[in-house]
Amino acid sequence: MDLTPGEKGLLSQIRLLYEAAGRDQPLRALTASWPPVHYQSYRGAYVGLVAKRLLQDNNQSFRITDIGLAAIGATPLAAPRKPEPRPVRRAQPQVAAKAPASVVSRIFNGLLGRRA
Repeated sequence: MDLTPGEKGLLSQIRLLYEAAGRDQPLRALTASWPPVHYQSYRGAYVGLVAKRLLQDNNQSFRITDIGLAAIGATPLAAPRKPEPRPVRRAQPQVAAKAPASVVSRIFNGLLGRRA
């Protein structure tokens, strides 16, 4: 693929952004480093990269396409793996075992006719 010097320079800036924060970037993160005198040149290079499908323009943000990643020599960052859901164990109601009655309480309950 034939790239202009401006597009090559812009790709090097995009590579730094990609290494720092991934494929999806706010357009402001890229344009903030453009000198006002050269803004139109950088803008033309950006439009060229979008036309060549190296970038996908999303109005206020952009996304580096798979072709764009190959152009900057990067491999796609692996998406974080979602952990496997664990089976849910339902809590069994705990029945507290009664402590055996003391000798005194057995005698007392026996005299009054109560049963423990």
